Order: sequence, then C-alpha cells, then structure tokens
Amino acid sequence: MSEQPQRPGQERGEAAAQPAWTELLPAIRDALFDPESWYESLETYAHTTHLAVALVDAAGHLIGKCINPQPTWSLLHAHQAAADGGCPFALAPLKPCTCIADALATRTLVLTHDRTGLVHFTVPLVLGDQPVGALLAGQVFDRYPDQLLLEHVAKHCGLPPRELWQGVRLEHPVKRATLRVYGRLLATLGNTFLQTRYHTIMEANRVAERLRLEHEVQRVEHFALLGRLAAGVSHEIRNPLAAVFLHVDLLEEELRQPSPDSPATVAETLVEIKLQLGRLEELVQDYLSLVRVGNIELTLENLGATVAAWAAEAQEQAVARGVTIHLEGLADLGLVAFHAPTLRRAVVNLVQNALDAMPQGGRLMLAGQGTATHVQVQVQDTGSGIPTALRARIFEPLYTTKPGGTGLGLYIVQEIVAAHGGQLTVQSAEGHGATFTITLPRTAGAAG
Repeated sequence: MSEQPQRPGQERGEAAAQPAWTELLPAIRDALFDPESWYESLETYAHTTHLAVALVDAAGHLIGKCINPQPTWSLLHAHQAAADGGCPFALAPLKPCTCIADALATRTLVLTHDRTGLVHFTVPLVLGDQPVGALLAGQVFDRYPDQLLLEHVAKHCGLPPRELWQGVRLEHPVKRATLRVYGRLLATLGNTFLQTRYHTIMEANRVAERLRLEHEVQRVEHFALLGRLAAGVSHEIRNPLAAVFLHVDLLEEELRQPSPDSPATVAETLVEIKLQLGRLEELVQDYLSLVRVGNIELTLENLGATVAAWAAEAQEQAVARGVTIHLEGLADLGLVAFHAPTLRRAVVNLVQNALDAMPQGGRLMLAGQGTATHVQVQVQDTGSGIPTALRARIFEPLYTTKPGGTGLGLYIVQEIVAAHGGQLTVQSAEGHGATFTITLPRTAGAAG
C-alpha cells in the first residue's frame, strides 16, 4: 500500500525546480552514483534515524549495499526468494512494489507498507526535471505489529513463527509523522548531495578538458617549434657549410697554381675553415643540449666550486678582451642537486654572452647566495645592457641580435634551468649591464 501526500506546491525537502538538464552520459551517471561517495552521508543519516537506507537507480536496481538493515527485515529477507524487479525493500509482495516508479513519476515522497506491516519510504533524486534515481529508507513498523500476519509470513518463508515474533517484540514503532519528517530530511540531504556532486563532477570534467586542450595546444606549439628549429638548423648549417666548401675550393685552386703568397693564403683559408667548423660544432652542441635536457639525472655536488672551475675556463678569453672576472659568495653555496655537464652549458653560455656584451672590456661577476632550500647563481656584466623592447624576446628560440648567432643560447639556458626545477630571470638597464640569475632548488625534492 502506497501513500502519496497531497501538496499544493512542493513539500519541504523535495528537489527545487530548475532548468532542464541534458541527458546524463553513462560515465557521468556512474560517477554521480558511485556508492562509495554516498556511503558516509547515508550511513550518518541511517544511524541517526535508526532506519535502513539504500540508493537505487531510476529502474529500481540497488546501487551498492543496504546501509543499517533492520533485524526483522534482514531475517525475513534472508529466507524469501529473490523478487524480480520492484522495490528491494518490499517483503513477500503479492505483486511488485511500485514505490520507486511512483516517487519518480510524482516527484514526491511515497510511504509504503508491505505484507509484513513493515514500512519504508522513497524519495526521488531529481536533476532539474530529470528523475535519475531514488533513496529508500525504513524497514520499521509504524504501529504495533500484527502477530497473526507475521506468523503467516513466517510460515510462508519457512521460519519458526516464535523465532520471528521474539525479534519483532523488541522493535519500537516509529510514528508516521516522524517518518514523513525523516523522509523530507532524506530528500533534502539526497538532492543537495546529488546536485553538489554533479557540479563537482562537471567542474572536474571542465578542468580535465581544459588541461587536455592546453596539452594539445602545447603539443601543437611543440611541433611548430620543432618545425622552426628544423628550418633554423637547416639554415644555420647551410651557411658555414657553404663557407667551408668555398674555402676548400680556394685552397684547391691555390695548391694547383701556387704563388709567392700561397703560404699566407693557405694559412688564412685554413683558419677560416676551422672557424666555420667551430660554428658547426657549436650549433650541433646546442641542438644536442635541447635533446638531452629532458633526460638528466641530478646528483649532489659542490655547486660553488664547480661554477668557479667553469669561470676559470673563460679566464684566457676574458683577459684577451680586457675583462676581469670576479667571484663572490660561491664558496658558501654548498651541496646542490644538479647535472654538471648540462648546467655547465647553461653557465658557460651566460658567461660567453656577458663577454660578448663587453667588447671594450669591463667587469664580469659570478656571485652566489643560498638558503636552506634554494640557491642562486648570478652572472653580471658591465656591458651595454638589454633594450627594454628586446627583453621580452631574448628567451625565444631562434631569436638573436648577434651576427652569426644561432638564437638558441638563452633558450637552451632557460630549458636547462627548468629541467633542474629552477628559474632563470634577468635584470637589465640599457647602458648599465645585465644580471642573469639562476635559481635552483638545493635538492631535487625541493623543486616547485
């Protein structure tokens, strides 16, 4: 027997009317009715009200398990044949219980008695105007139980009537008005949780889709960059190769028809060939650095001593250009996790850029400072500085203002520092030099 309360509008605790929702995709429906996500809230409700509670889909199929099943219901349910369709709470029905279908059709709380006298209620779960499931609660008596009726049910289930009656006598009836209050409370709880979970899932999907699109954009940008790099390397290799071939032809001609000036000409030609081969070597190393930077392994080493050794490599070139190299604070850096061959290329590139920025001589400072978690290495020159208009572009691949430059130097430095979990920044005022700062986590685990 089902009871549907009359209502002039909506009964308190029912889902509020909202704009129509689109049909739920199976994946979203599965996530929305994940029984584990509902369990904590329904368990709290069940033990607070001393009722059994279950979540079902729109077809009446149980989702998860019944929470806090009541003793009389559990005993009878264990001894009756499984029912096909209908309500999973209904015991010994003469015909399938339609409480779930009724609740979803009317969008109201439906109170139902089964043949044993046990009562349960159904509250619909609605998204907008779309019924998507229901909550069942109850398995209690709302009046003093009928002994003769229960004895009949016990015999029908193959149970000793006395055993069943002894358990039933311990149960306390719950007033029908109280059950309605519990029903409205469950409707509010269920529909609020449903809508909150729906919005959470949709927001998670939106974030996931945004991340997917961002990844796709990065992938497209990556392949575009590869294309630009491929075009760049083709162009950069072609120029020194053409020069090498030209000077080889000149050398061949000079050797075929020597002249008094041949020794000097041959020497000049060999110097030029060597210079162009050096450019090719530099270009190849730049591209190899980009390839290798994603597969480096960091080890703890003395960063200050290592940077000082790298600076010493540039000492001869610095003296030739009238540049003095100063070291400050490097001895205090201590142990840092880094990949020496790769980080060397980053520091050497910055040192070379600083020397190139001071053709008339100047002062090159390599300074270090650190905290418990991070260290910084600064490469500071007294050159002409970087114009404000160019500062935003200096880390772009293939962008260069140097004659014969590859446009990969600072881009490679930035990629190497990023691979170490660090950051590369620059400060510069036109006419007052530039300071490039490498900030690294002291250990690999401190990155980010």
